[in-house]
Amino acid sequence: MLKKTRNLRLAALGALCAAAFLFAWENVQAVRLGYSIEKLRREIKDLESANTYLKKEIQVSLSPERLEAEAAKLGMVYPEPGAVVMLDGKPAAKKEGRGWLAKLLRFNRAS
Repeated sequence: MLKKTRNLRLAALGALCAAAFLFAWENVQAVRLGYSIEKLRREIKDLESANTYLKKEIQVSLSPERLEAEAAKLGMVYPEPGAVVMLDGKPAAKKEGRGWLAKLLRFNRAS
């Protein structure tokens, strides 16, 4: 009888220790996950900040003033007024050429 009571006490003590260990392990895991979540939140905040900065940088880079300054650095100039050809997406009507080569070819054809 005494041995049986002793075994029950040891089993109860073992179960109590196992429950305490599980409780402690759960708390450690919860704290670890909390730190991981905070780290990810900081990372998200940093990435959103970097994203906002890069979007602003793109807007500045594509601004007409910036593009004009970069084009001037590359030696680009505005075209002559007659050099610009506007395309409207419609097929071009057959026109007589206006350049010197077209005039020369037209002259040779007439001969």
